[in-house]
Parts: sequence; structure tokens; C-alpha cells
Amino acid sequence: MKKYYLIAFCLFLMGSVFAQNSNDLKLSVNKGSIKVATEDGHFSFGMGGRVYMDAAAYFDDKTDLGSGSEIRDIRLLMKADLWKKWNAKINIGFANGKVSLKDVWLMYKINKNSFVRAGHFLEPFGIEQTESSKTTKFMHASSTVEAFRPGRNLGFSYATWSEKTFWEAGLFGSDVNNSNKRTDEGYGITSRFVFTPYSKDHIFHVGISGTYRSVDKIEELNGYGYYASYQSESSIKYGSRAATHIEDRKFISAGVEEAKSQIKYGFEMIAAKGPLSIQGEYISAKVNRKSNFEDYSANGFYTQVGWLVKGGNYKYKMKSARLAKPGPGSVELLARYNQTDLNDSDALIMGGKQKDITVGGTWYVNHNVLVKFHFTNVDLDENSLNGEENFNMIQTRLQFSF
Repeated sequence: MKKYYLIAFCLFLMGSVFAQNSNDLKLSVNKGSIKVATEDGHFSFGMGGRVYMDAAAYFDDKTDLGSGSEIRDIRLLMKADLWKKWNAKINIGFANGKVSLKDVWLMYKINKNSFVRAGHFLEPFGIEQTESSKTTKFMHASSTVEAFRPGRNLGFSYATWSEKTFWEAGLFGSDVNNSNKRTDEGYGITSRFVFTPYSKDHIFHVGISGTYRSVDKIEELNGYGYYASYQSESSIKYGSRAATHIEDRKFISAGVEEAKSQIKYGFEMIAAKGPLSIQGEYISAKVNRKSNFEDYSANGFYTQVGWLVKGGNYKYKMKSARLAKPGPGSVELLARYNQTDLNDSDALIMGGKQKDITVGGTWYVNHNVLVKFHFTNVDLDENSLNGEENFNMIQTRLQFSF
């Protein structure tokens, strides 16, 4: 029921826009998005969305992988600005034929460089985890980020930034799309700090993120269909697809039983000069377990480079602490190396190790349309889903947003 309350609350706030005299409203279209605003600027309401259409072909595979195509995701977006100090947003996804809440939040702008936000949104951890899928460089998140990211959860955060620093921290509960029965919901504390001593001619960014999360306690069903009188601590699971989504099996996966809590930390770096850029992240995770079980540890990293062969130079957004999306007409060539290791012999949990290399590019046709094309090689060790193997894939995406 949490997600329905969130939607109703934000819709109520957005309805304030239309409580104004209709003669005071003006309609505008900016970069394909529709916006209605009052003449005094105190209220505005906008609508948008996006569609991702993907195709993939796999070859040289020991595992019989399913080449094909899909509508990867459809999003519908509603947002409102209220009294110049408040913002509300509802972003709903329709991936895989299921309705799910993405961003559903209310924000209060303390000043031009800080805000507090409450609702359902991405926890502030790293670069790729906090970036919209609309602007990420690659079709699929790196295996490391997919395995360890905290994702979207219900909570609140505070963010502030200056010319050279960015900091956000928050307290979070669970994902509102999670239907598991719980007696005690776990909580998480997450923070990201970035230092950016950059100039107009050179961009340099270093950052650190950390998160602590307790484990949900699940109320289990007994053989008669009633909830048992005892509580069972749930396991923590890490896993990743093989740099693709059409073939959706997780080739590396680790389930850690008897978990009490988990701690993750990450380091990030961005550097850019002119039309060249480099970005990387390292993430380490540790699961604290009951005293008679060995703690589990896993880690991973990726490094990617970009070259704007058309479209000028890379730019930086301090408000979000990442590179800005290239402008319309740009052509960007990309390469990424990723390594994710879910093996921990001391804990007797061997989840597999994945290495993958992706090369490709993106054509930013205009503000609303872009095309991506990638070639990827994936190398898996003997502890992966079907043992040691190496295979290749070609993927492409047509993306439309408004």
C-alpha cells in the first residue's frame, strides 16, 4: 500500500497547479516536454516519458543464450514546482509488463545549493547508481554496480553543493515495490561525498560513498498457511547479468545466509579534458553474519573512457556531481572494462567472477532521440552459472524521450 499512498500524496500536491484560475495558466513545450505554469511562476506542472527499444545477438556461447529484441522500459513522468520552494515528482516504469514505482518524492529547496527530499528514490551511492538510465553511457549498468547498488528505497535525504564539493546523506527503509512480508523492516544509512577542483578547461572529480544496511526479518509461513511465531533473518543476495538484459539470467550470483547486516563503500573518479573523458568506480561489500559463520566479502570495479568525436567538449554538473549529457548532434565513442568478483573461499561462498569488455558508441540525434550500439565480450570463471565460458554479443538501442 505504500506506493499508492505516495502516488496519492504527490498527485494532491500537483493538483494545486490546477486550483489556480485557468486564465492565469500558460502552456509551453521545451525539448519535447509539455509544461503548464501560472504567469506569476509560483506553480508549474510538466509531463514526460521515455521508451527504450533494444535488440541483442549472442554468439560463441557455451550456454544457449536467447538472442532477440524487447521494449526494455517505458516510463511516464509527472512533476510539479510549487511556491518556488517545493518540487514533486512521480516516475512510473512499465518494464517487463509490470508497473513499478521509480522516483516518487517531494523536495524542499532550502536555497539554490541545498535541498531536503523525502519519498522513493535512488540512494546516494556512487556515479552510475545515482544516474538516470536516460543519460548513462552504456545500455546496461556495469556488472559491479548492478551487483552492489542499493537501488531505490523509501526514505529522506539532505544534499548540498558548492563550486568544488557535493555531499548527500540519507536514511532509508525498503523498496516500495517489494511485496515480501516483514515483521521488522531493515534500514539503511547512505552517504556520498565528492570533491571537484575543476576549471573550464579541465574536469577532475574524486568521491567516496558508504552505506550500512540492517537485514529485514521475514515472517515465515508454516505448513498450514499461517505465519509462524518465530522470526527468520533473511539472506542477502548479490548478482549480475552478463552486461545485457534480453538474456536476463544472472551468471554470477551469491546468496549469503544468516546475515545480520551489510556494509558497502565505493570510490569514484571522473576526469575530462576537451572531448576526452575517463570514469571509474570501485565497490567493496561485506556481510556481517552470525557468530558461528564467517563474514562474506566481495568487490568489483569498472573503468570507462569516452571520446566526443562530434559535439564539442565534455561538461560537468555540480548539482548531481557527474558529467553532463552531450548536446544534440553529438557522436560519442565509448569503451569499458569491468570486473566483479563474488567469490569468497573463507566464507565458503563462491558466487563467480565476471570480466567483460564493451566497445561502442552513441549518436545523440537530437534532444529526444538517441541510438546506441555496443559489442561486448564476457569472460566467466568456473564458479559462474554454467561454469567457465567466454562469449560475445552485439546490442543496440533506440531511445526516445519527451
